[in-house]
Amino acid sequence: MKPIKKKNRLYHEVVNEIFSSISKENLKPGDKLPSERTIADSLEVSRTTVKEAISVLEANGIVSIKPGVGVFLVNQTKKVIQQEMVDALSPERHNLSELIELRQAIEGDAAHYAAERMTKVQRTELKKRYQALREAELNGELAIEEDYAFHKAILTAANNTLMADLMEVISEKVYFFIRQNRMETMLHPTEIRVVMDEHRLIYEAIMRKDAPSAKKAMWEHLHSIKVRHKYE
Repeated sequence: MKPIKKKNRLYHEVVNEIFSSISKENLKPGDKLPSERTIADSLEVSRTTVKEAISVLEANGIVSIKPGVGVFLVNQTKKVIQQEMVDALSPERHNLSELIELRQAIEGDAAHYAAERMTKVQRTELKKRYQALREAELNGELAIEEDYAFHKAILTAANNTLMADLMEVISEKVYFFIRQNRMETMLHPTEIRVVMDEHRLIYEAIMRKDAPSAKKAMWEHLHSIKVRHKYE
């Protein structure tokens, strides 16, 4: 586990870290979770936040609490536990569909303008964010922060203040959409390579200053998420 930097709804991020550990098979059904203090120290959050996360997991049948003993993953298959975690934190699916359509409209154009207007500093930043995202994906990490940062770097590189302001208004919704999407993708390992290829196409089009291809790659990336996960 690594320290959590996102400040909104921190207990969600504790759940995400547990989900990521299960996905990488560091934790297995029946295993005892680390103590609240250990989790809090590892993630640099309060014990209250950890308690809140564990309460959510218990309420959804993902863990069982044995007083005086500890917290244990329920004795189910790894995939069942993963799916229950996704369902526990899932927003309304029709809202996700609407959010995708809004992101297509804004981020498709943002990719187009980034390819045309990106400064040298922004080019370096986008390269850094893409490499961090790719490394996280190759390592089998949930990569929520890296995905969010990659898309934000493209939006910044578009150099359109109104566009950036609008996305800032819905930034929390975008962040939790990315979280939801990546958690569902982890349930289907074959999709991870597909997502990596989609990000690569966006990145390469922007870097070679091919604005029409950048817009197309971004739009198709978001559309494919809608189709793959049936956000309709």
